[in-house]
Amino acid sequence: MFNGSSGDANNSTAHTIQPSYKVEAILNDGMIDGVHRFKVKWEGFSHEQDTWVEEHELEAYPDMLSIYKKAREENTADVSKFYRLLYEADGPPISVVNKVDDVGCPENFTYINNNIYSDEIPRPCTPLFWCECTNGCRSNCECTKVSNYDKYGLLKDPECDRIVECGPLCKCADKCVNRIVQRGSKAELELRRYEHKGWGVVTKRPLPRGAFVAEYLGEVISTDEAERRGKNEVTANLTYLYDLDKECTGAGDISDFCVDAKTHGNISRFFNHSCEPNMQTYAVYTEHRDPRLHRLAIFTNCDIEAGEELTIDYSPGSKNGEGLQVNKCYCGTSKCRKFMFY
Repeated sequence: MFNGSSGDANNSTAHTIQPSYKVEAILNDGMIDGVHRFKVKWEGFSHEQDTWVEEHELEAYPDMLSIYKKAREENTADVSKFYRLLYEADGPPISVVNKVDDVGCPENFTYINNNIYSDEIPRPCTPLFWCECTNGCRSNCECTKVSNYDKYGLLKDPECDRIVECGPLCKCADKCVNRIVQRGSKAELELRRYEHKGWGVVTKRPLPRGAFVAEYLGEVISTDEAERRGKNEVTANLTYLYDLDKECTGAGDISDFCVDAKTHGNISRFFNHSCEPNMQTYAVYTEHRDPRLHRLAIFTNCDIEAGEELTIDYSPGSKNGEGLQVNKCYCGTSKCRKFMFY
């Protein structure tokens, strides 16, 4: 249990639960002003309305409280910092489980919900075309003619080259079926510690093929800066650099920019590698068409069961083991290349 003061201590006024309010989730707990309290998410309200309540105020939710306490007590590491960090995440609350060792939250890591662009990165100014739809794109709309999503928001063609969503000039509503990545992930996820692989991510609910899971976020930097950082990270057998090269199709093409999630990132930073992954990354455009600065959106490439680990291929171009051998691979699949290459 977390026994220190919380970063939300300024908003620590106790909230008396009224019958008309329902607790959706317990997010955190800690000693605030000398009282042990629990941070709760209210059903039907955004995270801005989350509040701290005392334990006796949760007596109507014994099962929820019991599950929360059990999960926190089963951890062999202090994950309270992780919970405080993950509170900043958009979307459903993310739980944390470590029954393996005493490793907690990474040092000097900040959770972000949008990319951070360094000063040397040009901001794109090539706008997308726009539609005049007002309540979501119609069947004859130009946007839906090129849309990669079906009516459920799932990818129609997993082999598509790129995904173009409705842009900021489109008049359709945020709920438009062609605004999947920009609306954010709805996947319910858990950070889980593994013996050999370190932190990984599992889904708490089944995910169908073609579902958006997360965007790979971090600091957007130049390739030169990525090379400088990468030398130190590869030497330490640890790198979080992701080239923005999805639109580089020529043999000699290299990306101009890269996303580094080492110190600033989101849940995707913790996706583990697999030589036979159940997710795939796509180039997505939501505001512009500059192929050098597309977004990195991660979708499922198969149906995934609840409790299954979510994985990507760190080096999809190294099918035969090309590149610098860095770490031993523990994915355990039939197609395992035995090592990860960069």
